[in-house]
Amino acid sequence: MLGFLVTCLTGLLLIAGSCSQQSPSAPKTIQAPWSLELTTSGGFVGRGRGNISVNSDGHFACSQMNQQEVRKGVVGGLHSTEFKLISDAVAQLNPNEWKKPGLDVAAPDAFGYKLELKTGTDNKQVFTVQWYDNTRDQLPEDLKKLSEALLHTMDTSCGRP
Repeated sequence: MLGFLVTCLTGLLLIAGSCSQQSPSAPKTIQAPWSLELTTSGGFVGRGRGNISVNSDGHFACSQMNQQEVRKGVVGGLHSTEFKLISDAVAQLNPNEWKKPGLDVAAPDAFGYKLELKTGTDNKQVFTVQWYDNTRDQLPEDLKKLSEALLHTMDTSCGRP
């Protein structure tokens, strides 16, 4: 009888464990609509690498400084392969894991990056993170993948030399 009772209780514990809720740090899927804005600053000359914004419709805008200190901008729709890189990275984001100490500590002449992610129909949910070239290796993998996709898009679609 005691063996039967222990077996039943063990079975109930196993069932209860599989029905438990996810932990609060589990990744949440980012739902459309969303928008991203990556701004850069600093570097040797202090002008940054440029800025880019992208939304879940595939529209983008970017700007940069050229050698004559003139602000140049490009707006339009992203090519499907460029947009897929970004949207795939957004789908894997877990912004609750972005707050890591030490990401916002700059080295001399380092580029600074500030990313703002807005989600929801009214863009009320906002996630912001800042880092520098010298702290890039400390970025969470999801953020590193997204930043690489955005910088790649900035280099290929925004008319950078």
